[in-house]
Amino acid sequence: MTYHRRAVQLRIINVFVAVLGLACVVVASGCEKVTHDNIRKWETSQKGEGKLKSAFTNKSLDPDLSAHAAEVLIRKLEDTYVRTTFEGMDPGRRTAVIAKLAPRLWEMARLEGEMTQPSQRQMTAKDALVDVRAWADPPTRDVIDGYLTDWLTGGYYEGRAEAGRHTGAQVMRVLGPRAGERLIAEANRIIASPDQGGKRRKIGDELLLGLAVSGSPEATKLVLDIFAMDRGDDTLPTRAMSALYRAYIDSAGAYPVAEPSALVPHVARLAEIAKDDGNDPQVANDSVSLIRAAGPPHCLQPLLGMIGHPHRNPRFLWVAINNGLRCGGPAALAQVAEAIPTSGSFEAQSLGGSSWDNLGSLGQRDGFIDAARGMLGSKSWVARWIAVEALGALAAKGDADPVAALAGDKARLVGYWGDQSGVPKAQRKPEPTLGQRAAEVARTLR
Repeated sequence: MTYHRRAVQLRIINVFVAVLGLACVVVASGCEKVTHDNIRKWETSQKGEGKLKSAFTNKSLDPDLSAHAAEVLIRKLEDTYVRTTFEGMDPGRRTAVIAKLAPRLWEMARLEGEMTQPSQRQMTAKDALVDVRAWADPPTRDVIDGYLTDWLTGGYYEGRAEAGRHTGAQVMRVLGPRAGERLIAEANRIIASPDQGGKRRKIGDELLLGLAVSGSPEATKLVLDIFAMDRGDDTLPTRAMSALYRAYIDSAGAYPVAEPSALVPHVARLAEIAKDDGNDPQVANDSVSLIRAAGPPHCLQPLLGMIGHPHRNPRFLWVAINNGLRCGGPAALAQVAEAIPTSGSFEAQSLGGSSWDNLGSLGQRDGFIDAARGMLGSKSWVARWIAVEALGALAAKGDADPVAALAGDKARLVGYWGDQSGVPKAQRKPEPTLGQRAAEVARTLR
């Protein structure tokens, strides 16, 4: 009976404490009712932090009171505690508190004045908005997105983007195209601003990256427009292309790369940039990578158009061939091979390195074998050569006879050994015919 009475007493005590929690915070010094006035008082009181944490985590309280407590904790730079507590909070309760917290954070984060530098508290509140966004319901998330867009695009972006734990690029990537279109206005203001001391206002790296990562087709267009602008800044073309590369190809793990759909309207323009041999080689390489990132079928035609384009950098052809195959797969093998000018000379090692040597790593082996088999009768001696070497590289044993049937092909593989101009004539290797190579490859397939 003693044990039974003790259990009943404990249950009564637990009920009493739960009821008490509806109205007050239990602390060593007694009980204070949780009100907005008391929460404001606890911000500066000696034992206020514990009371604020109790109010924040008390699931029996009005969500607005818990949100007020969270706001004060964040103002006291306890944002890490708030974030980790939200992680373990019941989802329904968390959603309700965040809906009340978001406008409070915005009041703390908002900046007055275009050139205002954010304080530590404003940066912390902005970062907290980014943190809680992931747990918000759709209506609250839309509200938060509006706050963050205003925060980043409502003034000097370059300074705001560097402020806080979440960079401008990371936030713009989350916000997406709508925010990118807002950022266009900020960029256009800088572009149109009058010269200062005889110099045009610099378009910064953060602004270029912010436009690019938003995934907005219009923002991407503006970055390409900026690439071509003459603003007395020799670094601008390289920086603009680098921003697109970091947005769509490799963010170094800072954020998920942008959706490639925004690149699709601009693949022809990117191809023209790549073909201009007056551009920095890195710019050309980045342009080609961006074309490929647009994905099939959009990437193929621009890359095919690059294959026959004269360029002072001999690597340009190999890059175009390799990326054309990576873009189009087996269906593109014949198109790529037949786009290569038959009037050129081609070192076997370089041509193979951009074509047949890579086919095995691209997957779809059977598809490439079928495509190469169909090219054995091509009118282009380069395409026939690639077909023979591809079947050999893919170990297509069943195609030994069709390959051997080309043993009489008299087309000379011009440039097969590369540049031999520095080698005495007597020591130069004779360039093989396609028939000779076909016979050699056929023997490896027997």
